[in-house]
Amino acid sequence: MEKILIKLDRQCLSYPIYIGKNLLGNIVGLINLNGYSQVMVLTDNVVAGFWLKKITRAVGKNAVVAVIKNGEAEKNIDTVRTIWKKMVQSKLDRRSVVVNLGGGVVCDLGGFCAGTYMRGIDFVNIPTTLLSQVDAGVGGKTGLNFFGIKNNIGIFNQPKAVLTDVVFLSTLPERELISGMAEVIKHGIVADKKYFESVVGKKPVDFSSKELIEIVKKSCLIKTAIMEKDEKEMLGKRKILNFGHTVGHAIESLSQATDRPLLHGEAVGIGMVIESKLACLSGLLKEKDYLRIKDAIKNAGLPITTPHIPVKKIIKKILVDKKNQSGRVLWSLPTAIGQVECNKEILSVNKMVKIAYENN
Repeated sequence: MEKILIKLDRQCLSYPIYIGKNLLGNIVGLINLNGYSQVMVLTDNVVAGFWLKKITRAVGKNAVVAVIKNGEAEKNIDTVRTIWKKMVQSKLDRRSVVVNLGGGVVCDLGGFCAGTYMRGIDFVNIPTTLLSQVDAGVGGKTGLNFFGIKNNIGIFNQPKAVLTDVVFLSTLPERELISGMAEVIKHGIVADKKYFESVVGKKPVDFSSKELIEIVKKSCLIKTAIMEKDEKEMLGKRKILNFGHTVGHAIESLSQATDRPLLHGEAVGIGMVIESKLACLSGLLKEKDYLRIKDAIKNAGLPITTPHIPVKKIIKKILVDKKNQSGRVLWSLPTAIGQVECNKEILSVNKMVKIAYENN
C-alpha cells in the first residue's frame, strides 16, 4: 500500500491518500470512522451492484445508504436535493460523515452536499473509476452543473481522507478505463515529460495492478504538488490543471443532449487536442509537440473530434466558462510537453477556436 499526505496551508485540512489493492475491507482501520455518530454511504446504482454490500459490511454501524442514478446527467440540483433530503430524514448530525463510493459525479456531489449540510460535515472519498482515482476524487473541487454550464455551482471542500483501491477498476467497462487515461496523459503534459512518455501508446487494459497503483500514485503526486501551492486557484498555479477543460467542458455539456453523450475523459481528450492546436496556431507550441499530444490521445483509444457537435455551440459555451474573468477567456495552454502556462489570452477567440476545431 502507498500513502500520500497532502499538506495544505491550513493544517486541519491536510489528509492522506491511501493507494493499493483490496483495501476496502480495512476501511475502518485506515480511516477512523469510529468517532462519528453516523456514516452515510453515497453511491450510484451501477457501483452499488458491485460494491455496496462489501462497503456496508466494512463500515458497519448501520450505515445510512443513498443511491443516485449513474451518469453526468445526474449532476444537478435535483439530485443534490435528493441527497440533502436523505441526510435530513436520516437525522445526520454534525458528527456524521459521508463516504462517497463512486466516480467523479458521486465524489463531486457528495463533497458538495457534505460541505453545505449543517454548514459542513466530514466526508471521505473512495473513487471507483480511473479518472476519479487520478483526478476527480482528489483536490477538493466539488459541485454540480447548473443552467447548462459545467461545475458552475460548487465549493472547495477537502475530504478527511481518500481511499483508492485499484480492484474497483476490474469491474469497469473498457470505455471508462480509457476515459481515465485522458487525465493521466494531461498530468504528463502539464508537469512531467518523462511520465507522459511512460504512458503514451498504452491502454489501461495493458497495465497490471502494480502498474496501475504506480500510475495512480504518480498522477496524485503531480496533482497534489500543484494543489498544495494553490488550493483554490487564487495564485494561478493550479490553473495549469485546467488544460483541456475549457473546450472539454463545453463539449461535455453539449454532448449530454445528444444521442452520443461523452464521458468526462473523452471530452477532455478532445479539449486537449483542440487547445494544443490553439497553442500551436498562437506560436506557443511547436507543431511536433502538438502532433505528439494528438497521437498520444488518439493511441490511448480516446476520440479527438466531435463531428456531431457544431463549433458555434462550443464557442458559445466557452464564452460563459466559469474560468473566464471580466468577459475574457483565459486559457491554460501547453508551451512544451511537460509545461503549461495559464491565463493566456487569444485574439479573435471565435475565429481561432473554429480554425483549431476544423483543422485538428
